[in-house]
Amino acid sequence: MNYSQSFQKPLVYKIGKIKEDRYWIERPDGLLLQIDNYSKKLLEQLANKEPISSIADKMEVSEKEILLFLEKLGIDKDAAFSLIEEKQSDFEPYQKPLITYYNPWLERKWFNWITAGAVLISIISTVLFMINTPFFLVTDLKGQWIIAGVLTFSVLIHELGHLLTMPRTGNISISVQWSGPVPLFSIVCNEAWKLSKWQRMRINIAGFTADLIVCGLTSVIGLCFAQLSPWIWSFLIVHMFRMLFAIFPLLPGDGYWMIVDLLNQPNLWKNAIDQLKKLKINLLSFYAFVRIAFHIFIWILYTYFIFLWSAIIFTRPFEDVLLFFLQPAPLLLFLNLFYQLIFITSLGIKHIRRLGKAERALER
Repeated sequence: MNYSQSFQKPLVYKIGKIKEDRYWIERPDGLLLQIDNYSKKLLEQLANKEPISSIADKMEVSEKEILLFLEKLGIDKDAAFSLIEEKQSDFEPYQKPLITYYNPWLERKWFNWITAGAVLISIISTVLFMINTPFFLVTDLKGQWIIAGVLTFSVLIHELGHLLTMPRTGNISISVQWSGPVPLFSIVCNEAWKLSKWQRMRINIAGFTADLIVCGLTSVIGLCFAQLSPWIWSFLIVHMFRMLFAIFPLLPGDGYWMIVDLLNQPNLWKNAIDQLKKLKINLLSFYAFVRIAFHIFIWILYTYFIFLWSAIIFTRPFEDVLLFFLQPAPLLLFLNLFYQLIFITSLGIKHIRRLGKAERALER
């Protein structure tokens, strides 16, 4: 430490409890983050100037992970900092903007009853359509692309369901992931962690509720206009498949966040992986094991599709191959596989860079 560093004022971090195992922490630059109780204890020991090596042994965590944690908080490993714990009332200014919703009738009982009734009617209509209508699918190329366009619209309705239940904070991000002919829109409320448990659950389930209502409306059209049944069947099959995948807890979508909020586990995946690495047998490690096994199964399916596509490419005329990959379903699978490969590669590169930064920090 040089002469100027010895007189440098310590960084001040404010911290306060949100609910149960959730804490907010405010960096000196005003950025708000969320941490759990485990991270809070680790931070308190660091603020008391305990050596990183002893903390790592005591809390069964690697020194590299501690350094990465400090990096996210903007703290140098040799810098002095202090924690100021705020009372619950001190957090109220951050919560006030979350009381007002885009639509005030969300909190009304009559709206909840209408929504429940619409969902029930939608389920009944969908079942009636599937029982009473012969199963036919749209097979021509033009028809399939029209279905893909309608499915894109249904994705927008799904995300609109999330948006209508989000608070009026302005801190909402919208992203588009084009991994196939149907773009994947994502709307995220970056301050949802400040909400109550059931407010977060309402945001999580809103997209699935919108999907059910879309199923019902589409089925009613199919029941009224029998000539449209191939179009309705084609739409419903893909829409319901996507709808179930959205709430599937082994994928990083709405289903995962439902479990996070139900179990009050803000860092569910990270904690589950940590438990599995330590070979502990509990619900968290079981979840990590099942999720990893599911992703392995998905990649086996991808490999099988690659094998089938290779057979098509090398054994069919070029015109047949081109026509095959111009269909929405094969194109979706191919581009989705390509997107997953890019995503995994980028994650690996980021992880290698983080490890390199942590090693350089340890050397200093």
